[in-house]
Amino acid sequence: MNYECKITVLETKVFPELQEKYLADPKLGPCPCFKAGDTFLMKRTPEQDDFYHLMNGKFCGEA
Repeated sequence: MNYECKITVLETKVFPELQEKYLADPKLGPCPCFKAGDTFLMKRTPEQDDFYHLMNGKFCGEA
């Protein structure tokens, strides 16, 4: 089967107490990968599987 999922970044926030607890680099600060208004179209087809491969490195694994 073929699936598509569109992700739109509505806003970005920083929660230092959660970054300290969960991120590999707790002092990272605001996310450098996403900006409000960014959109991503993830597809899952027999030829392409963005869902499980994080869009081949284009999608932040810590998001």
